[in-house]
Amino acid sequence: MAAVRAHLGYTSACVSVYKDDWANMVANDACDRVTPAVVAYSDNEEVVGLAAKQSRIRNISNTVIKVKQILGRRYMTYGPWTGLLSN
Repeated sequence: MAAVRAHLGYTSACVSVYKDDWANMVANDACDRVTPAVVAYSDNEEVVGLAAKQSRIRNISNTVIKVKQILGRRYMTYGPWTGLLSN
């Protein structure tokens, strides 16, 4: 029997595969087993993971971090993005 589990945390995400009584963490394209949960947008591309985290200083207005904290809430509950860019 095989199973796949995804962990979507506030700051990172990872995926593991359980097969033949052994669990294995899946590596991303940078060979890391944990990927930062960050998305950045520009005029011509979308960047995710470590590249988006590294580019957030020069592209802060188009970078989304900690989105899991606001999922399911009303838009004006805490104001648009109030306190979400504090890290």
